Amino acid sequence: MLHLVRSIATLRGMGDFDKKNEGEGSKTADKQYRDGATEYAKRTDTLQTGLAAERDVEANKADYEKAEKLGRAHGTKDLPDDLSGKDFDKK
Repeated sequence: MLHLVRSIATLRGMGDFDKKNEGEGSKTADKQYRDGATEYAKRTDTLQTGLAAERDVEANKADYEKAEKLGRAHGTKDLPDDLSGKDFDKK
């Protein structure tokens, strides 16, 4: 009889210690993200950064619109081509 054993992968070389793969919804990754975002917000004038980003978007509007159009044109229906790399040069 075949017995299936669920194993937890251990990822090595990530920081100073080994981490277990928690899968989707990783509490560790969530905590690291939240801690990083909080630290960034504490050491950065987020209002000024946001205003600078807004000015950059307005100054380069055509580039941002082109990038958005390209991103929206590429949806989940293209997944098989993504996996094969067949459409790598797609524009």
